[in-house]
Amino acid sequence: MYEHRPEDQKLELNTNMDLKPALDSGSSDAVSIIQILGNLHEFVRESTLRKKLAEFYEFNESEKRQTIVLALNAASSIDPEKLTLVVTTWMNVLSEFDTSNIVWMLRLYCEEICNDPQILNKLNIGSLIGAFRALSESKREKFIICLKEAILTLPDANKFIQTVPGVALNVLKII
Repeated sequence: MYEHRPEDQKLELNTNMDLKPALDSGSSDAVSIIQILGNLHEFVRESTLRKKLAEFYEFNESEKRQTIVLALNAASSIDPEKLTLVVTTWMNVLSEFDTSNIVWMLRLYCEEICNDPQILNKLNIGSLIGAFRALSESKREKFIICLKEAILTLPDANKFIQTVPGVALNVLKII
């Protein structure tokens, strides 16, 4: 039986919580946040991610990049099923935003992957592909269009494409 401990208090996810302290504390809090999101009911996870994505766009450039690096590093430590749930919800919510915001977000992810290409080796690509395939056809198409635009705006799009596993490129209709 689970016994609630005082140190668990900091792991509870409150939709009103500020993500900026997690930026300072590092990857372990990011892992905890993603795991908690994976345990939430879909409607709660969706509303929480919608609010957090809106807040993300208010961050300064440094905070945005730090958030993305933390998310990428934390994702490799998450149970694949929970990662698929969270990423599917994230993609669904992200697809509701303006196309320019989606492209901007995806470009930041692409840039951080270019800065540390080894990060892709740590990620469970199957979970990410599963999340993408769980989207409706219209959301998959919107995501593909935005991702292609984001890639084309990179200083070295070919470098990025060469770091992405072929199976992902095929699913995303990039090759």
